[in-house]
Amino acid sequence: MEENKNKVVELLKQYMSTPENEPSRGISYLKEAVFILNGQGKTLAAHEILEKELRKFHDNSTVEMAILLNMMIKLSALVGDFAGAVEYSRRAQAICEAKNERELLTKVIINTSGLYFKMKDYDKALMHANKALQMAKRNGDEINAACCLNNIAIIHENGETGESGIPYLEEAVKIKEKHGMNAELPSSYVNLAELYYESERKAEAAELLEKARTIAKANENEYAIVEAMKYEARFLKGEGDLASAINLLEEVREYHQENGNKTELLGVLNDISSVYELMGDSKEALNTFKQITELSRSIFKEEQARSIAQLESSFEAREKLREINDLAEQNKRLRTVNEEISEKNNELQEMKAKLEEINRLLEKQAETDPLTGLLNHRKMKSVLDSEISRAERYETPLTMIMLDLDDFKSINDCYGHLKGDELLAAIGKLIRSSIRKNDFAFRYGGEEFLILLPSADMQRTTEVYSRLKESLREHLEIAVSFSAGAKQWKGESSDEFISIVDKLLYEAKAKGKDRLETSEAAI
Repeated sequence: MEENKNKVVELLKQYMSTPENEPSRGISYLKEAVFILNGQGKTLAAHEILEKELRKFHDNSTVEMAILLNMMIKLSALVGDFAGAVEYSRRAQAICEAKNERELLTKVIINTSGLYFKMKDYDKALMHANKALQMAKRNGDEINAACCLNNIAIIHENGETGESGIPYLEEAVKIKEKHGMNAELPSSYVNLAELYYESERKAEAAELLEKARTIAKANENEYAIVEAMKYEARFLKGEGDLASAINLLEEVREYHQENGNKTELLGVLNDISSVYELMGDSKEALNTFKQITELSRSIFKEEQARSIAQLESSFEAREKLREINDLAEQNKRLRTVNEEISEKNNELQEMKAKLEEINRLLEKQAETDPLTGLLNHRKMKSVLDSEISRAERYETPLTMIMLDLDDFKSINDCYGHLKGDELLAAIGKLIRSSIRKNDFAFRYGGEEFLILLPSADMQRTTEVYSRLKESLREHLEIAVSFSAGAKQWKGESSDEFISIVDKLLYEAKAKGKDRLETSEAAI
């Protein structure tokens, strides 16, 4: 580590002493210094140095400059400077296209995909990742293709695409192992480990996590070591070892705080807050939530300030201001008209933004049951068809639970319909908290619910049933039971699948209620 530190200092000295008429040599020193800092996890230091020096090369359009700009896309995204990252991406792509640098352009688009992922714009992230993948395949570039597959997997798992990221990550890992991409493998291992863990493949998840730790330590890659710690903490949380999970997460928080990785720090704080909630430590959970709020505001304010500063200092803005001042007296009437047009345009833009937001809300409302917050019957058909196709394509299990509250009419009669609605809303929340993020829950009818469990067999389904039953017993102020039917998909159409599970539900009712029926022999 000390050797790398000395090397960074020496490279920066060489960069500062490089004559102005040899910019390419200076850029190469700068690039190597920033690369070492980034590898050490010194994100903030690397970003500050490169941001300051890039201003000196505004008109430089060499391939070396495109490489630096590509590095800045990732660094800027990590420190929360999203506006700057978008601009660096635009400049890097322009240089690559002008120089016909296809491989470097692919890398730029991969990093741009990662940028939009950090911004939670999953549609743009997926669009750029797919574009980069097609370019890599055309160029026969397996290494960049692996990076694209990695991004696509993470986007699918975090966006609302309904598609599993596991096959993409498994293919990415095979390529990276084949080419000995040890610098890239730890991130793929931990990402795949998390998906395996969520799919109840815990032994495989633990093996991948150990591989990630081993390679990261061998490479002295502090960032990758910390990432492995973060995922280990998540696994410990899932196993109920909350004290160990919080200890690891505090170490991860300290690392990202020291190195200025604001967007990563935001994610870690959310993990910490969720663990404290599970521990019942409301004071620490609230304190962490306040830190999350402050950090989110800080990222937004810094990005906004950078955008304004860049606009005010740009050559184009100064030129336009000078022209307006020179022609002010001669064009008063025209300026007034332009201001009115601009004002109307702003109003139209605001109206457009509001309409788009309203349309998004309407679309969500059209798919969501307003009382329980679960997906509605209308959305169920498309999701079920999609999951059946995926189960058939990847030969993975898919199970369904249909449940119906027992004697719900008597609850309405005894407590009133308003209390009954409150009870249904509470049950909707408990169902969501009892399933994984890649599972689906629907309000099927009045007091009927349907749960769809991708990549889950009947044992997993029975566990979900038991967990939900216990959750209702512990958290509802009015005692309520439910009957349920469950079945693993065996090739039926979606309508046949629902019909069989529905019959199993009513068989459970016929056998005395408050039970789960899974035997098709009974119907």
